[in-house]
Amino acid sequence: MGDQKERAKGRGIVTGFRRALRLAACLFLVASLGALPVRAADRQYDPLRISPSVSAVWFQLDGANAFNGGKQPWLLGPSVRAVGKEPYREAPGGARTVYYFDKGRLDLNGDNSPAQLASLVRDLLSGQIQVGDQLYVTAQPASVPVAGDVSANPRAPTYAVLGRLASVGNDLAGRRQPNRIGQAVTTLLDADGTVHTDAVPDHGVTVGWYEPTLGHNVADVFWQWMQAQPLPWVTLTGLPLTDPYWVETNINGQPTTVLIQAFERRVLAYNPASSQGWQVTSENVGIHYRIWRQEQTPDDPTLAALARNVPAGEVLVTQALANGLDPYRFVALAELASHFDPLAQTGNGIGLLGLPRDVAASLGNAAQDPTANAQLAAKTVASLRGNGDDDAAWGAYLQRAGIAVSLDTLRQTANAYRTRFAHPSEPPSATTYRLIGQGQAAFYSPNYTRQWWDSTLQSYASWGGATPGAQPDPNGYYCVHPDFRPGQRLLLIANGRALWCTIGDTVSPGDVPAWRSKWVIELAWDTFQALGLNNANWVAVYQPS
Repeated sequence: MGDQKERAKGRGIVTGFRRALRLAACLFLVASLGALPVRAADRQYDPLRISPSVSAVWFQLDGANAFNGGKQPWLLGPSVRAVGKEPYREAPGGARTVYYFDKGRLDLNGDNSPAQLASLVRDLLSGQIQVGDQLYVTAQPASVPVAGDVSANPRAPTYAVLGRLASVGNDLAGRRQPNRIGQAVTTLLDADGTVHTDAVPDHGVTVGWYEPTLGHNVADVFWQWMQAQPLPWVTLTGLPLTDPYWVETNINGQPTTVLIQAFERRVLAYNPASSQGWQVTSENVGIHYRIWRQEQTPDDPTLAALARNVPAGEVLVTQALANGLDPYRFVALAELASHFDPLAQTGNGIGLLGLPRDVAASLGNAAQDPTANAQLAAKTVASLRGNGDDDAAWGAYLQRAGIAVSLDTLRQTANAYRTRFAHPSEPPSATTYRLIGQGQAAFYSPNYTRQWWDSTLQSYASWGGATPGAQPDPNGYYCVHPDFRPGQRLLLIANGRALWCTIGDTVSPGDVPAWRSKWVIELAWDTFQALGLNNANWVAVYQPS
């Protein structure tokens, strides 16, 4: 089919930045000063294969660093640590998909929506968890060290301690600070929340900017760093929630004094003793958040799939296992009690699991916190077993919570989940990539529509000319390369964007020499536009190995 059509050839100017991305094959590496240990139950999923929206943001922030071997601090991290769903009122089906990295989280409110950086630090400081555009549930602020090691680190203040100084909660006016631009930053914050002015030797750090919205000073080392990042600072960090403070902490067990400042989406740390380029880093707030919420991915693949695909699934499965309960039945209880809505109030129950109100009273304002609700509900079901009769315990819980469903309905719903995840599929794990080539791309005329590409790929598949099991590209992103068969997929990176394309056609043998002299890839018009190649026609092509 390669000789049956005319092709328009796209040409563009290669920018200096694109030339800088002469990338070698990549094995994702963790290389971060003072990095927190990865929790054993978490995974390493490939951010370039897990979701187009996630891939686009991740590559813009960390792609060049990953493909260069992690030679600078990460902005999100080298891989996706966990995937899950969280209740969110305005998202389709009442839940959004969340992707955890070491240093943050990306949220999708729908399959085709753009990925958004989550305001995890605001939640950690305040204990207010967002479950809708204007909806929050109350939890306890995080008792996790804000910087350095997460365990055996009594020297460092926690998020709960720092939250007393932060612009969160109701007293925003009382947390404002006066403009101190140009003044030295020498204030120390103790682990107990005591603030000591002029307590740290002058390291040459001054206030470089004052943010007027919430009224906080930003250290010049952080302000300079924020201006040099690939996204606008307010998108990457959010507003500053505190002034900068020096804190004492342990990093890899070693006592260290660092400067920290909390923003809505990340905590920045400055260590003057670190080497050039590594003095300003982002703390691992994605890991901190998972520790706070008691989220972890089960080792069992079927339970991992269950946890990944239902709202608050990691919490539900974790608490069920911790209390010796059937995780499928516990997830079914959440569906039947609240439809996974932490704000639900039905019968005599409240929250995610319809926790009986007399039991929920012990949680106070935190009764709707999904983690606290699930934890106490699991303990309550377990306590009702008495002589070990599981059915009796579940039936007693339904009755006590006023959940108007039968025990048979609970069993059937649990079995439906068991069947659904009997043969789970994992997201792609961290991958090594082989560079195929980089340079200019040709493009097919827009007259070759997505329907044409789908049909052409099906034609190759019908007579065995495609890879076994070849499927139409889910986004209509097709490409052509003489070394690959229809149905194979390649990773394309250009203009700060990353996407996967499906080989949908071939190059006629007689055209291959001329093709190789001009192009590194040939693209459907939709693919060419999605990469922004009409503005700067330079693309890098990779094959996962």
